[in-house]
Amino acid sequence: AGNATDSDRRVLNGEACIWCATSLPDVALRKGVESYYCSQECAEKGRLRRGGMYSSTRVRSQVFTLENGICQICRVDANALFLRISALQPAERLSALMNANWTLPKSSKALQNLLQNPKEGDFWQADHIKAVAEGGGSCGLENLRTLCTPCHQVETERLRCRLKIRNASDVGSSIKVDIRSHFKRRKKPSAD
Repeated sequence: AGNATDSDRRVLNGEACIWCATSLPDVALRKGVESYYCSQECAEKGRLRRGGMYSSTRVRSQVFTLENGICQICRVDANALFLRISALQPAERLSALMNANWTLPKSSKALQNLLQNPKEGDFWQADHIKAVAEGGGSCGLENLRTLCTPCHQVETERLRCRLKIRNASDVGSSIKVDIRSHFKRRKKPSAD
C-alpha cells in the first residue's frame, strides 16, 4: 500500500507497456484498442517469459527456429532422428535407434511409447542454460538451448546433484551447535 511508483501507476492505468513501462504509442491509447505492449519485441518477451497455456510450445518453436533441433552439447540432429524414426515401422525403430547410438529410456513403458508412437519431445528438449531452480526462469531465449533427450537427462542429473549438495551445505551451515551443550556438567564436589 502506497509503494507504487509513477511508472507502476502508468502501467496499471494502461498508459505504459506492461513489459518495459515505456509509454504506449498514441494509437494504443485510443478508445476500443486493447494494447499492453509498446512494441512487438516487448510483446514476444512478455509472452515468452510470462508463460501461459501454450508457452512451452511457443518456447520450443522459437528454440527450434534458432537451432533446428540440433543438440548444443553432442551436436546430434535430434529432429532429423525423430523424423527418420517416425517414418519407420515400429518393428524397425529399435534397431535404428541402437544404430544411432541413442540412449534408450530406462523404463519399459517409456521405451514402448517411443517405439510405438514417437513424439518430437522424446528426441529433443528446450533446456534452460541457467536452470530455473538456480534463477534462470525469467530469462529469455538467450538462456535456452536445444538438447537431445539423453544430454538433457545428463544435465538434469547434474542439476539434481548441485541442488542436493547446496541443500546439504545450507542445512549444515545454518545449524550451529556447540557439541558441549549436549553434555551435562557435573558439579564438582564441594570441599565443605
